Amino acid sequence: MNEVSTEHAVSALLERYMQANPEPQTEWVDEWDAEIYQQRMGEEQVIWRPVQRDEAQDFTALESALAMRFHDSVKRLFGGWFSGDLSLTFSADETTPPIHFELLMPQCQEDAERLLQNLTGHILMKRKLKQPITIFIGILHAHDDCLVSLDNSTGEVALEWLGKPQHQTLAVDLATFLSHCQPYCGENG
Repeated sequence: MNEVSTEHAVSALLERYMQANPEPQTEWVDEWDAEIYQQRMGEEQVIWRPVQRDEAQDFTALESALAMRFHDSVKRLFGGWFSGDLSLTFSADETTPPIHFELLMPQCQEDAERLLQNLTGHILMKRKLKQPITIFIGILHAHDDCLVSLDNSTGEVALEWLGKPQHQTLAVDLATFLSHCQPYCGENG
């Protein structure tokens, strides 16, 4: 497979998602000034649109505090866009059953800061457990204690149970993984 950049894979995935879900909804958060919010749908829901960020998220301070570098693909996934979370299906090929999961995306700068705090907690837990450092990028629909994560050293995307090492490799890198993801069609998927 041709090497596809993570930026291109994220952009292409967002485009596929918006074509399949022209009016995606997410929970409205009053405290956030989220550019992605388009139109309120009742008390708690809002239609959203992805927004490319003017400036990429800066990971420098967090990298310094944790004395580590984030894998470049993680920076590209979480740093280039504001978006609602994406409900997706991943299938490497026709022989493996599809995996339905929620790809986590920051909705606005406040949400991006919250995501970085959660990633910090995850990294500190991995260090305490003396496990390889992973960065969670999603959560399975069927098991909210099973994460889709990226190995911070190799860039491989795999599944891991909360508090455990990765156990099932899904793709060699994030761009390949995202290129195999499709919008999840709910009960039809």
